[in-house]
Amino acid sequence: MPRGRSTASQSNRRVEAVHLASWGSEEVSVGLPPTTTYADWLDAGSRVFRVDVPNVEPLDVLLLDCSFTLEFLASGTNDQARVRLVAAAPNGSTVVPTGAHVASELRNSRAPVAISGFLVAAQAGTYRVKLQGKTRNGDPGQLGIYDAFVLRVLHLKR
Repeated sequence: MPRGRSTASQSNRRVEAVHLASWGSEEVSVGLPPTTTYADWLDAGSRVFRVDVPNVEPLDVLLLDCSFTLEFLASGTNDQARVRLVAAAPNGSTVVPTGAHVASELRNSRAPVAISGFLVAAQAGTYRVKLQGKTRNGDPGQLGIYDAFVLRVLHLKR
């Protein structure tokens, strides 16, 4: 696509809404459920780790930004963890936004994590943006979010 058309297309968008979910605690961890096959992604259990974006139309853009402190307690050298943002589309399918995937090689420490990405809506309706996680060789308490969690979704209309 010629550069001029791309810039013009983006400048014709307007902000429809900013959606926010946040959670904060100094001492409490919220664990992400472990998976046994490392092929399965599981939703973070609490409602605080998701945002519903209503009134989305085809070709609307959702800009995603998420930050939190992640801890992965590894008990073995083959343990691995991943977190990502996904969007549940109105038809129930899962859409993985561009750039919204993070692997963790943390071993028994806490570190700040930032995930950002975007998606262009393919259908009309409400999209649910949510955090998911998975571990390999993990125990239930191995993958946790500490201190604070913030998820922002900027909804841009055509």
